[in-house]
Amino acid sequence: MKLRQKFQFLFKGLSKNVFLLGLLSFFNDVSGEMVSPLLPLYLTSLGLGAGFLGILEGVADFLSYLMMLLMGVYSDRYGKHVGLTLWGYRLCAWIRLLLAIPNPATVLSARWIDRLGKGIRTPPRDRLITASTESKVWGKAFGLQRALDHAGGIFGALIAVIFLAKLSESSLPYLFLIGAVPAILSITFLSSQIKKLHFKVPLRTSTLPWKSFPKKIRPFVLVIFLSSLSNPSELFLMMRATDLGLEKYKIPLLWIFMALFKLISSFLGGVLADHWSRRKTIGLSWLLFSLAFIGFALNTQLIFVWPLVALYGFHSGLMEASQRAYPATLAREEERASALGWYYFAYGVGTLPASAIFGLIWKYWGSSTAFSIYAASMVLTVPWLFWLPSDRPLKRKSS
Repeated sequence: MKLRQKFQFLFKGLSKNVFLLGLLSFFNDVSGEMVSPLLPLYLTSLGLGAGFLGILEGVADFLSYLMMLLMGVYSDRYGKHVGLTLWGYRLCAWIRLLLAIPNPATVLSARWIDRLGKGIRTPPRDRLITASTESKVWGKAFGLQRALDHAGGIFGALIAVIFLAKLSESSLPYLFLIGAVPAILSITFLSSQIKKLHFKVPLRTSTLPWKSFPKKIRPFVLVIFLSSLSNPSELFLMMRATDLGLEKYKIPLLWIFMALFKLISSFLGGVLADHWSRRKTIGLSWLLFSLAFIGFALNTQLIFVWPLVALYGFHSGLMEASQRAYPATLAREEERASALGWYYFAYGVGTLPASAIFGLIWKYWGSSTAFSIYAASMVLTVPWLFWLPSDRPLKRKSS
């Protein structure tokens, strides 16, 4: 009975909508991670190489982040947060069926549309989370959603690992068909359970209301952009592990290990953001990032890769809830999705050159130099957080 009461207290303040949106994220990521780790192998079987994969994922990421900005603004203007959230999930669920068609153009189109679906749903979903809970537990609410998202990713990746070990490459299209099923079933049966809410619509009708935002929002977007320039792809961690002797078949296991620590820290980070400070939690996560990268720069032993990847995963989970709750706290109610859209866009625009520059430094000066430079640049970004307004005086205001 005491254990049950502790769990009830842990999730106190979280509404049914938050749990339902978390479950949608869980099943969508089960589906997505059954596909994503196997895409390079699938493209190779179709006679396509790293160049095609780079174009595929680079354009997909850009489209996703651009759509997040546009849909954040659109959903605020018309109050269509619930409809856009569900439509984005449906698009991702059904379009993955096309990945089973072994044709490069079809795979390219399906992957791009899938990322567009992610862009469509994300800011409206986050706005719906804030509208379904009081602001004092927004960190916890985002933390739960991110934790369930990572749990789904772990489960999906494990299925992909088992599949890869047991079956041949020619069977990949069948896995992609099966992988779409959890996402399709979840959006079919859970969407009707989400409570429809009334949203205040702004009087302004500017296309991208950057200038209409409160001045305290704009510095945060700029700081997020600066931090994302120091945040290259997580695949470089896997590459460094391979250089140190990690067998290729263990790479998915290392990826799952990292996701496990993201899962653990996501909810904890959300609770910390609510009870301590969302801005300070962001700063703490960035310092942990720098510590992990310094570790990668100095490490020459394979055995230490695992704790370093765990530290990186813990940083990532700790960061996610607080970086969503902070701009939601500062933004006006009627422009909250727009603020979140600008956050995602700034983060995405920064990460695109971050990976390219990191790769070039690695190529010409070595991995240790690349990890050291990025660790130092992230540390230098942390003081800019003190330029931002505190979220503490506003945290008791409801949505």
